[in-house]
Amino acid sequence: MTHIDSIHSSNSPEWFTPKIYVEAVRKVLRSIDLDPASCQKAQATIKARRYMTSADNGLEYPWDGRVFVNPPYGKTGSQSNQAIWSRKMVQEYEAGNLSEGILLVNAQTAEKWFQPLWHYAICLTDHRIKFVSPVGEPKQPTHGNAFVYFGPHTDLFGEIFSQFGRIVEPK
Repeated sequence: MTHIDSIHSSNSPEWFTPKIYVEAVRKVLRSIDLDPASCQKAQATIKARRYMTSADNGLEYPWDGRVFVNPPYGKTGSQSNQAIWSRKMVQEYEAGNLSEGILLVNAQTAEKWFQPLWHYAICLTDHRIKFVSPVGEPKQPTHGNAFVYFGPHTDLFGEIFSQFGRIVEPK
């Protein structure tokens, strides 16, 4: 695989969220208590009170407070990480562990794992996000993106995230 191919594939799970989107997350959540799928380098932008790395495996622990998660790309076994981490976010929110949260995933609206997310406010971006690689290079996925909001402030989420695309109300 060439260097260019690796940037445009999901072979590397490290796709850092650009600052403009993290700032929008902070405007909605007011602060980020937990980033369960992160690393020290990403925290230069995220600045969560607590974060978990791949060595910690954030899926193994309960999540609480205000959570932001941009799941690692790729697969774990036969399941996409988008499916695994989305399911965990829904479970933690429905269990009452999260006060609020924002999940950043591929906008793969036809996938089975995406279906439960329609119960929450979603921003379907009108562009593909240019993520940042660990060495600072842009990484653009092959799909559009979606920010999914879990919490009581759907109006605020819509107001802030409408700059990035279409807001879909929960059904």
